[in-house]
Amino acid sequence: MLQLENVVLAGRYRIRSRLVTGSRSGIFLALDDVSQQLVVIKAFPRPGSAPGPPAPTVNGPDWRQTRFRLEGVWLDRVSHPYIVLRLDSGSAHDPAGCPFDYHVLEYLAGGTLAALSHAWQGLSLLKTVNLLRQAAAALTHCHALGVIHGDVVPENLLLTGDHRTVKLADFGSATGDDEPAAMDEGKFTGWLSRYAPPEARLGAGLPLSAAADVYALARTFHAALTGDPFLESQTPIQTLPPKLATQPGAEALLQVLQRATATNVTDRYPTVAAFWAEAEQAVAAMPATDAPPVMPVAIPAAAVAPIQVASDDPPAATDEADDPTVVTGAARETLCDVASPAESPSPLTTRLIGVGVVAAVVLLFIGSLVALYRLARASARAHWYGQSPPAASARPLFQVRVLRPTKAYATPTENPTPRDWLGELPAGVEADVLEISGRFYRVRPQRWGRRRSSSVNEGWVLREHMDGGL
Repeated sequence: MLQLENVVLAGRYRIRSRLVTGSRSGIFLALDDVSQQLVVIKAFPRPGSAPGPPAPTVNGPDWRQTRFRLEGVWLDRVSHPYIVLRLDSGSAHDPAGCPFDYHVLEYLAGGTLAALSHAWQGLSLLKTVNLLRQAAAALTHCHALGVIHGDVVPENLLLTGDHRTVKLADFGSATGDDEPAAMDEGKFTGWLSRYAPPEARLGAGLPLSAAADVYALARTFHAALTGDPFLESQTPIQTLPPKLATQPGAEALLQVLQRATATNVTDRYPTVAAFWAEAEQAVAAMPATDAPPVMPVAIPAAAVAPIQVASDDPPAATDEADDPTVVTGAARETLCDVASPAESPSPLTTRLIGVGVVAAVVLLFIGSLVALYRLARASARAHWYGQSPPAASARPLFQVRVLRPTKAYATPTENPTPRDWLGELPAGVEADVLEISGRFYRVRPQRWGRRRSSSVNEGWVLREHMDGGL
């Protein structure tokens, strides 16, 4: 187990405490000294560095390390408002000298959907739909890019502090929709999701499709309603929670969940969008017992007093989510706007605001001209003097070591010419991997053996010449 408390990574990430401990990885809370924001450090020890029996390997590096590094690649590919953001990655050693790789992720203070639903002993139907609608949007975005998440469970849906926004996390089990199933030949049995569909458990080696995430999202939907997110089942969903089962229209919702969790993949919804459209239609036909009332344009003052505000904290005795008198935060803001109209600003205030807007527009225009001038000057230098315009430095995916002297090229090409040559890297030098293209890595080495120009800082090399790559 990595001991990283009070360690500072990359000179900026000051680790405070451990949040979660996995089988071989650790999740830590840290403070970014640069942004002064809390972040999450997800760390994984390199193969052979942890005590105990050696980790299983398949055709080279430990497959768990490979999947950990791939997680950063997937997160960058599927960037989305409802997916956890990767901020940085790197490699380091803990105080005991154990080498490890790590990802720096954004921190969400609201915990997991599993913890919230368990604390409430089951979320209301409205709350569940509002949260998982965002997860469905994130999964649809992933599938459009050819990425199957493979581990949609309530613990991997993280919440903001107000419990109104959910973000999909943990792409350690993700695969491309054209890749063999992650469980093929028993390689990744330890990563089998609790909500994995039957076709994944059979280990047939067939590519997983979007229907696998449909299955897991339906299980998550049901778990959030029941408040038992850790229940595992291999059969289609059979019942709804008692508070929903007796409502008119509940049978339609149950049929949607049963189809989404069908044993045969061909009987399931083919996409998350198709599943969610029918789920929303079924929910809309049910009585809105836990939905906020529709507010009229004008509300008498006497009607404001008895209205209460809903809270996301667990209830002490009764579940306020099912009380028709409860109003969400959005409704409360509407009431405040109606009950206390804002006063009109004075003429002087209006004039000052106008002057400020004009000044901001002028400054923005001048800034745009300066930026265009600098870009044109850099391009002219590149054209006349062969100098490359400055480029933003890319975040490294992970770090590798050069096994033997190798050449670096301007592009990832199988048949390079002398014109493509950028330089040579000596054996033993460490380099940051910035991009992957087939059999090539785009790397930024710590030092060069020879290079064509001092302005060359990056180049493409064959991954076979690297140690510790994918």
